[in-house]
Amino acid sequence: MRLPADITSENFYQSFRQKPDNWLGVALDICLDHGLSVDVIEPVTDGSNLVASVDDRYIVKIFPPFHRHQWESEYRTLQHLAGKTNIPIPDLIARGERDGWTYVIISKLSGIMLEKVWEGCTIQEKTDMLHQTGQIMAEVHRLPVGGLADLEPRWQDFIRRQCEEYPARHRRYGMPDWLLRDLDPYVSSALPLLPPDPEAVILTGEYTPFNLLADQTENGSWHISGMIDFGDAMTGFREYDLLGPCTFLCAGNPDLLRALLRGYGYKQNDPALGRRLMLLLILHRYSNLNAQVRIPGWQEQVTSLEALERLVFPV
Repeated sequence: MRLPADITSENFYQSFRQKPDNWLGVALDICLDHGLSVDVIEPVTDGSNLVASVDDRYIVKIFPPFHRHQWESEYRTLQHLAGKTNIPIPDLIARGERDGWTYVIISKLSGIMLEKVWEGCTIQEKTDMLHQTGQIMAEVHRLPVGGLADLEPRWQDFIRRQCEEYPARHRRYGMPDWLLRDLDPYVSSALPLLPPDPEAVILTGEYTPFNLLADQTENGSWHISGMIDFGDAMTGFREYDLLGPCTFLCAGNPDLLRALLRGYGYKQNDPALGRRLMLLLILHRYSNLNAQVRIPGWQEQVTSLEALERLVFPV
């Protein structure tokens, strides 16, 4: 079985990825090529690439040619972080190329995607897990960037490109008229608050409920048990990594936000923090406020970006 050379992002997502018969045999061949015996191989529906679970022990991720940068970020970051974090991350078992596509084989971690249990957690469990998430993030940010410094995109180039593209992006996602009206003046006023040459840290972008795994302790309470998916890793300004947990998990709750910031190590209030975070959310590479702002009816609750900033980031 061969992978198609002429795949586009459109037909990859609309048809090819949704039909495991197109590619599951390739995942099997990759395992056999690397000397892994296979009893059961099953497709995994989560993620933006082809993902298969093998005997509940391994994960095979196959990246289409237009996601080659994700493959490079994934395997290089896993190599760099191996043995350096207290939070479990997958072991990189193998990597390679096939038919112009790229792949990794990694170990499968125990735990369940946090997204699947978050709403059923108690407020204390949520507070504890956000504090833990802040600690995990701070631990990764303290690690030397080392050989990851040349991962694309470079931070300054990234911010420059996002500043060119954000108006069209937010129009495409159907943002309310008041938001589109405020975009340019808000971004112009907030940009000077970003450090011009920030200390570069390892940004995984993966502190979200889709990439954090949870498990239960002996007393039945939930805790963060692992972190997966490093395809969006790059280096740059540390506060960019706060966006995932702030929006998807804190959802405008000031107590949860304080737990995250305390876990990270913030000691005192920074009056400009909310403005920087709102700016970075506007400029985020996957910015889509309808999906990321998990506050029901936020489009009608506020009518300006300054008010949205206070709603989403009540620091």
